[in-house]
Amino acid sequence: MKKKFKIQLKDTLASEQADQFRKFITSPTIIQLSIGVIVGGSLTDLIKSVIGLASNLFYFISLLLFSPRHTANLRLVLDPFRTVFENILTLCAIAACVFFFVKLINKFLVKNASEAFGYNAQLEETKKLLKAQQRNNDLLEQSLKLQRELLKNKASGDSPLH
Repeated sequence: MKKKFKIQLKDTLASEQADQFRKFITSPTIIQLSIGVIVGGSLTDLIKSVIGLASNLFYFISLLLFSPRHTANLRLVLDPFRTVFENILTLCAIAACVFFFVKLINKFLVKNASEAFGYNAQLEETKKLLKAQQRNNDLLEQSLKLQRELLKNKASGDSPLH
């Protein structure tokens, strides 16, 4: 007779693992590393194509100046221009995809605002301080207004305190 073993995972363990994974995926360092690798690869291609364009442009000019018949193939310049343009479009498209992917992560996977990529704790604290300062300023204005009214009433003899 064979015995069947069942391994039961507690719900808390599974949800704890899922929460840890969510925090790992949404951590700013992982997102920054991903952005650096993805955009860096596209930027490398763009730089290589610009260098290729400069090299072919130099070769084209040297053929025009130093060849006996001053003949050069225009494709030496046009093909690298096309490659540079393609790489610029690729870089922009990849950057847009990364941007929207980070927005998606921030919207659906991040539970606390402090975990979101791009969260600036100092900025949020400054906003809270500015609101508190505005409330204090409003209260001071009200206090000054009441004090002026009391002084005016006291000077005219119509003080409500008498």
